[in-house]
Parts: sequence; C-alpha cells; structure tokens
Amino acid sequence: MSTPVMPSRTLLCLLMLLTALGEISTQLLIPALGALEHGLAARPGSSLLALSLFVAAFGLGQLVLGPLSDRVGRRPVLIGGVAAYLLATLWLLGAGSIEEFILARVLQGLGACAALVLARAIVRDVWKEKAAAALPLTVIGMLSAIVLSPMLGGGLVALGGWRAPVLLTAILGTLALLAVLLLYRESNPRLDPQAGKLRSLAGDYFDLLRGRSYRAFALTLACTYGAMFAVVAGSSAVYMRLLGLDALHYGLTFGAVISGLIVGALFTQRMILRLGPQRIVAIGVTLVLGGGLATVATYQLFGLSVLGLSLPQVLVTLGGGMVLPAAVAGAVMPNAHRAGLAAGFMGFAQMAGATFSGLLLALLQDGSAQPMLYLHGLFVLAAFAAFHLLGERPAPVLAGVAAKQP
Repeated sequence: MSTPVMPSRTLLCLLMLLTALGEISTQLLIPALGALEHGLAARPGSSLLALSLFVAAFGLGQLVLGPLSDRVGRRPVLIGGVAAYLLATLWLLGAGSIEEFILARVLQGLGACAALVLARAIVRDVWKEKAAAALPLTVIGMLSAIVLSPMLGGGLVALGGWRAPVLLTAILGTLALLAVLLLYRESNPRLDPQAGKLRSLAGDYFDLLRGRSYRAFALTLACTYGAMFAVVAGSSAVYMRLLGLDALHYGLTFGAVISGLIVGALFTQRMILRLGPQRIVAIGVTLVLGGGLATVATYQLFGLSVLGLSLPQVLVTLGGGMVLPAAVAGAVMPNAHRAGLAAGFMGFAQMAGATFSGLLLALLQDGSAQPMLYLHGLFVLAAFAAFHLLGERPAPVLAGVAAKQP
C-alpha cells in the first residue's frame, strides 16, 4: 500500500507553477502581438485567433483529461500534458508563419490544460477537507502570472522581439516537467476504472450539472472570465495603438490594473472558511458588475483615457480574484469522489467564457475601443445575472464542507 501524499510547501509551490502555466503562456505573449504579426508577415489582428484557439484547446482538453486522471491517475496524465506543452512551446519558437504558430498554440493549450486541471484535482486529493482554503493559494500562482507577465513580456519584447517571451515559457515548461518528475508521486489512491470513458462521459457531466449550485458556479465563472478576457485580449491594441503606450509601459500599466486579482484571492483564502464560497462569489460578482459598468460609463461620458479605462478595472480584477477561486472551491469540494471530473468542467467553463469572448472580439474589431468595452459590459451583466438567478442563497458559513461530501 502506497504512502499517502501529504500537504507540503514544496507541493504547493509546484501546484502554483502548474496552475500558472496557461496564463503565463498567454500574458507574456500579449505585449508581443504587434511584433509577432510583423515578424510573421501576418495581417493585423490575426494573432487574436492564436489567443482564442489556445483558450479553446485549453478548455476542451480539461473535459477529457480531468476524468481520465480519475481512471489512470494524476501523475501519468500530468507528465504527458506538461511534456506536450514543452514540445509545443519549442515549436512556437521555430514557427515561420502565423498558421504554423496557431497550430503550435493549440497543442500548447492542450498541454497547459492538463497542468491546471490536475493541479486543482491534486489539491482536493491531498488537502481533503482543507482544500477550500488551499485552492485560492494555488490560484494566486495563476493570478501572479497575470499581473507580472505583461510587465515582463513588454520588457522582453523590447529586448529580443516576439520570440523572447516564448523562450521564457519554454524554460518554465522545462522546470515544470522536471519538478513533476522529481517531486510529485501519485495522489489519487482510489482509481475509478469507469471514469473518463467516452461512452459514459456525457452522462457523468449531465449528472454533475444536475446540481443547481454547481451550474451557477460554472456559469458565473465562465461569464466573469469572459468579461476579463475581453479586456485582456483587447487591451494591447487599445493601450498601445489608441492610447500611444509602448510595450514596456503597457505591461506596467496593465500589470498594475490586474494586481487586484491577487488581493481578491488573498481575501478569499483568508475568509472562505468563515463566509463560504457562495458569499465570496456574491461579493466578487458584485464588484465585477460595478467595475465593468463604471468602465463603460466612463468611456461614454469622458472618452477613452488611460486612467478612465484602468481605474474602474481595478474593481473588476478585485472581484474576479474572489470569483475564480471561490467558484472552483464551491464546485469541487462537494465532489471528492470525482474531483478530476468536477475540476475539469470548471476549467472548461472558465475557458469557454474566454473563448467565446475572444472570438466575438475578433469578429467585432473595428479599430476602436468600443467592441472591447461593450463586450466586457455584456459579460459582467451576464455573470451577475447567472449567479443570482441560478444560484442558491448564500449560507452564513461554510458549515463543514466535508459534511456535504457523499
């Protein structure tokens, strides 16, 4: 009988890196989009397709890889996924056309999704009833990547062109693969031979989605992330082309705006056991709504400016930092027996919102900031409505999440 994997700081740091890989791959690249299109002789705006298809692959892969890890174990799926991520990143470095770059990004997204969904499932395996407080700590890795990567990416582009940030992701992918091989052993002792089979997978997800609160958490997460992704994907063109910032100053400005994500996640980590996931999400989605509507209203009243765009978005990122970890915790905690399945669909929902948002933004591009801002406003309204129309009334305390488990 194998020794159970115990919680440790080393494991937590590894899970933070794995959770962050997908965001690092996107956020480092965003300041390089203009240089990428120029370097590959691609039409302006075509790089947005690379972002959107990466996110699509990132989301769809979790629907399969999460349940697969319930059947064959976390470790083999994680090793295969991170290895695929690294190979795809090396392919990106050698891409000679935008079409080749997009194909490599799809493979990179499939590899990165394994890192995210398995990190969330491993937290549930190892931290058990304390996973609700541990999940926000791993999300801080992802949110730190969102905050720091645009700043770092802008500097790297200025120094070495669009391949410089891609090279950094290759280095991080190598470190992640070595760390998984050397530091992580299997944490799922109860493998389910029926889990992840394509014949029954749709039924498994249907059963999961019968839970009213699970549906509310998933849709709120999707719409919140869609709202944020509209600004993430569109901000490079708005800040740099319309407002005149260079890559470095764009990275610094946008990194400062989205630092609210970390503050929100830290609040969630400290308060989730006292308030419960539903109350945290309720607070967060209200902040997201207020910040999103204030962003649109400021644009309508005063026009486009760096401060007018940036300051209201701090409310959005603060609320988003609460919604992301709390929604995942509220959905995965009651599903200990199928943590891979539950985490996989939440990851899919998160990326489906981003994919839909990114594709709409690419279709609606007209050279102005309006598509980004109005799409952002639409998604924040949808997130607020989804939570309050579909969700259960928030409980006053978490009240023993272990008691909710089957």
